[in-house]
Amino acid sequence: MDGIVTPEAVVLDVETAGVASRVFAGLIDFAIQMGALVVGLMLLAIVGSATVSSFNMGAALLVAFVIMGYPVLSETLMRGRTVGKRALGLRAVTLEGAPIRLRHALLRMMGGLVDRYLLPLGVTGMLFVVGTARHQRVGDLISGTIVIRDPDRTLLPPAVWFPVPPGLEGFAATIDPTAMTDEQYTVIRSFLMRNRELSADARFSLATDLAGRVAATLQHDGVQRVHPEAYLLCVISRYQRRNFPNYQPVAWQPGAERPAGW
Repeated sequence: MDGIVTPEAVVLDVETAGVASRVFAGLIDFAIQMGALVVGLMLLAIVGSATVSSFNMGAALLVAFVIMGYPVLSETLMRGRTVGKRALGLRAVTLEGAPIRLRHALLRMMGGLVDRYLLPLGVTGMLFVVGTARHQRVGDLISGTIVIRDPDRTLLPPAVWFPVPPGLEGFAATIDPTAMTDEQYTVIRSFLMRNRELSADARFSLATDLAGRVAATLQHDGVQRVHPEAYLLCVISRYQRRNFPNYQPVAWQPGAERPAGW
């Protein structure tokens, strides 16, 4: 089955990483590894070794760390990403969609030795990525992981705190918003945030209809005494302050520039 299957048996449709993106991510990581190796060898040469054998041992340990330590540390600390994966928007996760742990990173690294360094170099991993349903290389199959494209994260719009129109504070205090439903709140909020997109007649007509409906729900008889939009502002303001008494973001004034994201 394609995609990620959660522990609740829900299948999440995700985009798996293909050959090209994984190759480019691997090239970035390879360049970083080679850079670290060159710098390390230079430091060993500058520090100096007592004998050639000790220098060779230090160089061998450095090579082993660069080849095996880099992917394990980066994927463990960066929740399934290396620098190359991050640059290409990729991430390794378990088949259940959970972040990988140290054991997964170790198994991926051991499988990666086959993928990348078994002759002919790199071809084995490419064949597995192309030939498996979830584009898994040997390391993925061993560790039970999959490489996906990080889903786009949509920024949530900022909260808006609707004010009571000036001079209507006493009127608003007579409104009890207890009977107002979340659906009504959502509709009124959407209207107040987008009413400038309507023509004047449509705007007034819709405001009148919404005000009449919510007044009937709240059993409040003051809807005829104020402008329908002012009434909606009083209602939504009372609703917010009743349901979110400890949460007061910056107030938005009708007619002012809307916050970013709207």
